[in-house]
Amino acid sequence: MCITAKEMNKKMEERKSLQMLLKETEENIKALDREIIEYLNENRNDCLTTNSKGKEILRFIGDMCKATYSPQERETVDKEEVKKLLSAQDYQKVRKVSYYSVLRVS
Repeated sequence: MCITAKEMNKKMEERKSLQMLLKETEENIKALDREIIEYLNENRNDCLTTNSKGKEILRFIGDMCKATYSPQERETVDKEEVKKLLSAQDYQKVRKVSYYSVLRVS
């Protein structure tokens, strides 16, 4: 694809405009998410149920979709502490590195 510098500038301007629209849309979604969570918490008695694993969750089933609000957990490992516990050779065995390209337009 061969385009002129003028066309490239237009594409970057269009991208920037769409990026701003995306940010605004994401902010609107976050605001709606807060309202949905507030509703679930305020109506806890009506929304409280259990999931397939037997854990308590909040759930509302609407006309077109449903909302569930449940606790989750994430485990992380302190990389520096792991390096202290393992030899350099053992650390290399469990280490995973991802490589990827990143486009930044500002």
